[in-house]
Amino acid sequence: MTALNALIAAAGPEKGPAAIAAFEAERAAYARRWWLFFGIGGGLFLAALIGAAFVADFDPARLITGLPQMAAFLERALPHLDWAKLGEAKTVEGSLAYWFYAWPKWLGLLWESIEMAILAAALGGSAAFALSFVAARNIGPGRWLPVVVRRLLEFLRTLPDIIVALVFVQAFGPGALAGVLAIALHTTGALGKLMSEVHENIDMKPLEGVRAVGGNWFHVVRFGAMPQILPNFFSYALLRLEVNIAAAAAVGYVGAGGIGQELVIAIENLRFDDALAIIVMVIALIFVIDLTSERIRHAFIGRVR
Repeated sequence: MTALNALIAAAGPEKGPAAIAAFEAERAAYARRWWLFFGIGGGLFLAALIGAAFVADFDPARLITGLPQMAAFLERALPHLDWAKLGEAKTVEGSLAYWFYAWPKWLGLLWESIEMAILAAALGGSAAFALSFVAARNIGPGRWLPVVVRRLLEFLRTLPDIIVALVFVQAFGPGALAGVLAIALHTTGALGKLMSEVHENIDMKPLEGVRAVGGNWFHVVRFGAMPQILPNFFSYALLRLEVNIAAAAAVGYVGAGGIGQELVIAIENLRFDDALAIIVMVIALIFVIDLTSERIRHAFIGRVR
């Protein structure tokens, strides 16, 4: 039975038309409120979009005229490969080995970026895992502590990796340590915020059961919440590892270790073919790690569930 039929049955046959009229009036008022909401929201969004385009100096004419310049840059950056010589030695111009002549050095720096990403994911993920339970509104202890921790996670999440890495380079000197700390802070904020929202959508009945038998807050988290969120946390942590690898390549721009520093040197010396080769290696690495982590996530989540 629909809501209208139920309303008519409750009102009786004599008051049925009045009930229908009241229902239609309420439905029309509800529709007007939604149209007003979407109208105001759409207008504000359009105004913000126009303002952002003005501030960003977005000009379609400049975009169109800049496309040929981009094509010219790519033409300078792309190596002159010869299909007949692709498999030749690195001394032969036109071969892949000639393009990737410094691949052992670049591969070593890529491995350093991977180590930075893994360490940052471990440090930031551990901190995020602990803080996310405190930040969750339905789990966090006390009234004010979750609010304070949520603001802390928001602050860490808004810090740009490169700016924080630059500060740490000034404090600890150039090297991987500055990059690891910068990426770990951002990982803590981003992953902690994400997981706290996951906690707020879990089933509360297991937690209430733990409390009913006298469990404290740690027991509630350990036996009520953790079994529900571990698959999600593992999946998001692997996803964050992929993000950290790209970030590890970026923070090298300010001397924070990894392959990014070699990329900056190539660009500053106008060796655009070297820069493109490094970028290709980074993209290939992220692609491989994405496929690997996807298989691990599916295997782990399938085994847990």
